Amino acid sequence: MGGLVDARPSKVKGGAWWTLASSLSLMLIAGTIYGFGAWSPALRDAYSMDQDTLDLLAVASHIGNYVVVDSGMLTAKFGTVFGMSLGCAYACIGYSFLWYSISIVPGQVPTALLVAACWLFGHGCGTIDNAVMTQALADFKDYRGYAAGCLKAYFGLATATVSIIYEAVFRPDKSNFLLFLGIYSAVAGVSLVPVVAKTKGLVDEASSTVERKFRILAFGLMSFAIYFFVIQILRDMISSTGWMIILVSVGVGMASFFLLPIRKRRRWINDDTSEEDVQKWSDISSFASQAASVAATPPREVTGLQMLSYVDFWMFMFVCVIAQGCGLALLSNAAQILPALSGKEMETTPFVAAISVFNSLARVCFGVLSELLRGKVPRSWFLVAAVCLITIGFAVLRLGGETMVWKGALLIGFGYGGLWGVQPPMVSELFGLSDFSFKYSCSFAAAAVGSFIFNEGLAGPIFEKNVKDRPEFPNCYDRSCFDQTFVVAASCGIPAIIVAVMLAIKTRWVYAAPPPEENESASDEEDEATTDSNESTDHE
Repeated sequence: MGGLVDARPSKVKGGAWWTLASSLSLMLIAGTIYGFGAWSPALRDAYSMDQDTLDLLAVASHIGNYVVVDSGMLTAKFGTVFGMSLGCAYACIGYSFLWYSISIVPGQVPTALLVAACWLFGHGCGTIDNAVMTQALADFKDYRGYAAGCLKAYFGLATATVSIIYEAVFRPDKSNFLLFLGIYSAVAGVSLVPVVAKTKGLVDEASSTVERKFRILAFGLMSFAIYFFVIQILRDMISSTGWMIILVSVGVGMASFFLLPIRKRRRWINDDTSEEDVQKWSDISSFASQAASVAATPPREVTGLQMLSYVDFWMFMFVCVIAQGCGLALLSNAAQILPALSGKEMETTPFVAAISVFNSLARVCFGVLSELLRGKVPRSWFLVAAVCLITIGFAVLRLGGETMVWKGALLIGFGYGGLWGVQPPMVSELFGLSDFSFKYSCSFAAAAVGSFIFNEGLAGPIFEKNVKDRPEFPNCYDRSCFDQTFVVAASCGIPAIIVAVMLAIKTRWVYAAPPPEENESASDEEDEATTDSNESTDHE
């Protein structure tokens, strides 16, 4: 495999931010993996599918998304630009073939090819996620929690974003919406990946500047999440004109990502300042950032294959399999859980939207908070917190009454999102950035295994067993359809918490390394006195 990602400072001013802005837009493709329900009815109608076949296609897409070890190895070998390009190509071909199957030759494509197409677009989504995260953690080595939290938060908002595009432009034509997804994947690959290739590189700005930009981005993403939640609640009241206005506002929000590369000129620079002095101070800032990044190299740096021999990795995987599997079981069945626990037919849109919002908010909150507390609280304890929230949430669903349904579900959604906010940086901190795309893809597989166990293997069969004799079949308005699932999930959460605590204690030495020293002239661009530029402060 390819070792460390080349993360020298970019030759383009603000290059790392150009890469991050482009990566956020690419994550819009990756996040469409959760949009299967928006267009799958068109596929079902064109092929007169039963629910089992439709479920098979959904499972194929998720296996393609979560099992990307092959893409991780290719990205480690050929680089992140290759990985992003490959992911866009996969998604474009998969979505375009599904559109062709529905619009051009409806009912004529074998189920096996439809399964392959769903796997392919899912694999594209996972490959993009893998390559984007690998590049981001290399470009922002000292700010991994910020980078991972923001990227994963926008990944979580992708479904809401494409839903708005569908409502404003394509409704009720679901097949052409598939064509749009295929075209967007191709256009993003052609337009955004070259930007990444040109601008990628280690961030070379002052620490205070980088942190300020990430906090602004995090606030914007949280505002986006709340905005999308309100839209989902009011969607039945929004006119076609209203959807177009919302679409424009979302477009403006996405375009605002590209304001991140803008740099603020230092106050000591004026019309009399020579180009030589400007370059000197730029070199000092760049050197300080590089020195800080070198000092921040984790104490353990192993290859991808060596990682597989560490007990720490398998402890981490054990925790992620249980926590992510339980979280996916809730997300996949949320629309059935609310009426089942309420005992009657319910409008589920606000419930599902609220879980999605809490999921996205947690990604950015856990990422940012774990970064703000770096050096004080090891990030591994945030993993413990996430698993605790999920376990408590399932206990609340099992033991609480109808009034506790929302509380329990939101706890699980928040805990599940929190996992994704800390999982990528934890992999890089526990095992290093070398071969990171392969390492990340290995940890990514935990979600596939967990979903297979807790969703396809547990929640689905228990629901089918209890619903078949219900008078409201195929719906279920009785908690017996999910009670056993809640008990098993909460029970499995207990050993997951224990192992997560053991992992946090066992790896505390990784986080005990002193934070790097940083030149104050590079860390405080607001400093009016340049004479004290050689003083240093702790980088937090």
